[in-house]
Amino acid sequence: MEPGDILYIPPGFPHEGYSLENALNYSVGFRAPSGRELISGFADYVLQRELGGLRYTDPDVPERQHPADILPQEIDQLREMMLDIVNQPETFHSWFGEFITQSRHELDVAPPEPPYQPDEIYDALQQGDKLVRLGGLRVLRVAGEVYVNGEKLDSPHRPAVEALASHIKLDAEKFGDALEDPSFLATLAALVNSGYWFFED
Repeated sequence: MEPGDILYIPPGFPHEGYSLENALNYSVGFRAPSGRELISGFADYVLQRELGGLRYTDPDVPERQHPADILPQEIDQLREMMLDIVNQPETFHSWFGEFITQSRHELDVAPPEPPYQPDEIYDALQQGDKLVRLGGLRVLRVAGEVYVNGEKLDSPHRPAVEALASHIKLDAEKFGDALEDPSFLATLAALVNSGYWFFED
């Protein structure tokens, strides 16, 4: 290989490489969540929000040949009871948006000191300063909603929220009229003061 070359190694192929001379190389991996992680994450979401409170009921218990038997239809009913929670689109989308945007490693956040006030962010943007998204921060859309590091962004200013998801760098023009709304400025200030966005030097 020559300097600057990229080598793609498909998943499932163990490998070990050595440099013939002093060199600096970068290894980039993409790791999808396992089924166990998905189930565990969804279970945590359900417990934290006290969902799935419906209890199993069977008023027409059928007779069985052996007193210790759990009948197949009873197992099916239990499974359907559990799947009903997963099959609720709003619940599933909300969980997945929070789950998939949570960083799996520690972000290099540097919250500003002192924290910005909303009017300071407004003034900086109006003067031409640009906000830059923190490297590694996950900002994704799920079912039309935007999630940032495990939290949904609630705002009626959809174009401005979409801009946060679409652009690494943001200026006043991309936020549009949302900057005139104190509630949106408060949301933006919270994101900046969390270290998720910062002003470009």
